[in-house]
Amino acid sequence: MDMKTRFKLTTPFLHTLTDFWSWWIAELGGILPKSVRAAILPSVERLYLELNDQNVIASRVTSESTQEIGRYPLTAEQLQAEQAQELEELANRAREVVLCLPADKVLTKTLTLPLVAEENLREVLGFEMDRQTPFSLEQVYYDHILTARDSKKNTLTLKLVVTPRLFLDKLLTHLDDIGFHPHQATICRENTGQPQAVNLLPKEARQRRPDTARYLNLALGVLALALLLGAIALPLMNKLHVINALEARVELVSAKAEVTRRLREEVEQLGMDSRFLLEKKQATPLTLETINELTRILPDDTWINRLNIKGQEVEIQGQSASAAALIPLIESSDSLRNPRFRSPVTKIPRLNTERFHLSAEVAKEPAS
Repeated sequence: MDMKTRFKLTTPFLHTLTDFWSWWIAELGGILPKSVRAAILPSVERLYLELNDQNVIASRVTSESTQEIGRYPLTAEQLQAEQAQELEELANRAREVVLCLPADKVLTKTLTLPLVAEENLREVLGFEMDRQTPFSLEQVYYDHILTARDSKKNTLTLKLVVTPRLFLDKLLTHLDDIGFHPHQATICRENTGQPQAVNLLPKEARQRRPDTARYLNLALGVLALALLLGAIALPLMNKLHVINALEARVELVSAKAEVTRRLREEVEQLGMDSRFLLEKKQATPLTLETINELTRILPDDTWINRLNIKGQEVEIQGQSASAAALIPLIESSDSLRNPRFRSPVTKIPRLNTERFHLSAEVAKEPAS
């Protein structure tokens, strides 16, 4: 089994482990005493920045509380000396600076994509930008939130989040002038005020700071995962071997079934084409044969001014010394039948002939 197939088999299992680990850490943190929880999971101070007209609202957010600090002008020229000093202290103390973008400056759209797109999801979203949004890729910064994964339907459901580049670049320039360098640009949930798991900042503008608690949690998670994998490695490998053998058999049978289906479709299509040509030939009279038959049965004192062959019906207009004598002549033909006048016969005294307009049906060829 190649690496791509193995990844597809183990990805759902890894997602299950990730969900279990997140639930276990949350439950463990809830039952620990506050002092122990503070030592193991120290509170991380976040500085939230929100826009209000031409001002920026700064709020201090920890694991325990959210508190508004103050409101400051967006431009350095309007800052007072005391405000500039406050902002500098805030930026130095904050472990993380989160920029909450206004809702009217962010476009969100729910998309459903094939499961295979997950391997290069960001590139796929870049290709889809023109079709899914009113903007081109060069006009926006974007990120996504994966909301659902359906292994049965092989689909991903995600929320695409985009914001105009001009707006965000201008805003970042103003924040840089007053001393703020955000680590994340996102949209905050209305009910909780917490940021959503997207970062619309360009990579070159993102700030990195060491996070001891994150590294500790990561190390503990890796250790727990290694122990869990060691406990279940043997039965899992046995199941993988069985799956591999079954997949090989299924692929072989599927390939044979596909070849059989295609051959059956080709045979049916050839049969349909053959029957169509035969039916078309039987249903459509040959023009040359009809003209030859009329030339053979019509007398020399009869000539045709107009001949119209439409489907099985033949219309004849012309002049004859005796128009009434044409009906029995046509009836005697093997390829024409049911002759009848379409309009009354009229005399042409000057030529001593009769003008006629009659029709007949072309007999169908017998099916072979």
